[in-house]
Amino acid sequence: MVDNLILGLTAALQLKQFMFMVLGTVIGLWVGVLPGLGGPVAMAILIPFTFSMDPLSALLMLASISVGAAFGGSVTSILLNIPGEASSAATAYDGYPMAQRGKAKVAMGLSAGASMAAAIAGVLILMFASGPVAKAALAFSPAEYFALAILGLTVVSVAALGSTVKGLAMGALGIAISLIGIDSILGSERYTFGFVYLLDGISFVPVMVGLFAITELTSMILQGGTIAKSGRLEGSLWDGFWDTFRYPFTLVQSTAVGAFLGMIPGIGATAANFLAYSVAQRSSHHPERFGKGAPEGVIAPEASNNSCIPTSLIPALTLGIPGGATSAILLVAVTLQGLRPGPMLFTSNPELIWGFFMGLLVGAIMATVLYLVMIPWFALITIVRVELLAPMLLIITLFGAYANERNMMDVFVAIFFGLFGYFLRRHGYPLISLVIGLILGRLAEGSFHQALMISDHDYSVFILRPLSAAIFALCLLLVLWPGVKKRLGRGGAEVT
Repeated sequence: MVDNLILGLTAALQLKQFMFMVLGTVIGLWVGVLPGLGGPVAMAILIPFTFSMDPLSALLMLASISVGAAFGGSVTSILLNIPGEASSAATAYDGYPMAQRGKAKVAMGLSAGASMAAAIAGVLILMFASGPVAKAALAFSPAEYFALAILGLTVVSVAALGSTVKGLAMGALGIAISLIGIDSILGSERYTFGFVYLLDGISFVPVMVGLFAITELTSMILQGGTIAKSGRLEGSLWDGFWDTFRYPFTLVQSTAVGAFLGMIPGIGATAANFLAYSVAQRSSHHPERFGKGAPEGVIAPEASNNSCIPTSLIPALTLGIPGGATSAILLVAVTLQGLRPGPMLFTSNPELIWGFFMGLLVGAIMATVLYLVMIPWFALITIVRVELLAPMLLIITLFGAYANERNMMDVFVAIFFGLFGYFLRRHGYPLISLVIGLILGRLAEGSFHQALMISDHDYSVFILRPLSAAIFALCLLLVLWPGVKKRLGRGGAEVT
């Protein structure tokens, strides 16, 4: 093992490979800042440029873009309440309120610390647990995937503290929106109303751009002034960085959530981002602080999405099954280089694999350093007057909605959901619940039908399999626990 680590570090730190990592990280940071684009888009665009590169350089550059984008996506989430990456959307819930209090540097310091620690942990899991974890992932059948989706949807009620009914309503609406398009099982049209655009369903990117970016820009324009209400910056970047480690439970818990979901194909960093935030909110001693600038609300989503990316490579490299968009593109790059994913890849190309692993480790530290260097300049955005800032941001936002699939209808969808999101926010409806329903709706439907087809329409398959039964039991516990806790509290009060 030590020999492999030394072999990999030597390969990754060669000048050529190191320069490609720097280039990829810088590209990722800037692409992550632009709403609607993100790492997978940049990686897909640059794949043709990797044909003439050696395999290690190609993989390291593409992976560095992904790592950099995960870091960069938090910048606009914190400063403008506009997610640069969909997987950084939940960061805005507490990062932006901190920026409004003039503590943008502190929030981005928290983001940097959580991202670095989680990315390193994710790479270490990738290094040392690829084989066993890949075998464990094979135990997940459609029944378990359905149970996981239901677990995520159960968290919808948890994510809307004090407004459970509104949270469930928004979750149901998210599921309904996710079902628009062609039925994946029967092949029939649903809720398309004759529009060709809706046959493929509503794309996730314009919905996110609308709900977060345009909704916030509308609020900013109506309120005026500056994002930082005091008109000045307070707090230290390094205070935020070191404060990350004052919340070890949230950091470890959210890293574990992201790492676990990354290993399961089809879940992805975006779902991990929201679920980790909701789990952190549920387990906090002060859940009422979430949404108002709680440090844990920045740490949780940033830790989850940065640990999710490396572990999503485990099924991709060991089984040839991509865990998400990032790992799918890297899998394409591997095959284009004439390599075949699977167990033999580890034994026949140890220098490549361990060089790639060590490159990811070095890349996480490199992305942190570059991010910290850029933060003081980014933070100045919060003291620029909205009258100057909003028009430019609106153009960039709408371009991001268009650039994803180069479809003007996406722009109109983004505008619609932006205005709809502003209405929902004004009336106290939680947007996070709608997003969770939108993300997990199709996964729940597809897994449900697949499980029934495999079991010959025997519904007991969901409770007879031990793993799915355990997940459903956890869902039941989450639903019943608030009532049980309240009843126990009343019993204790009566005794006293």
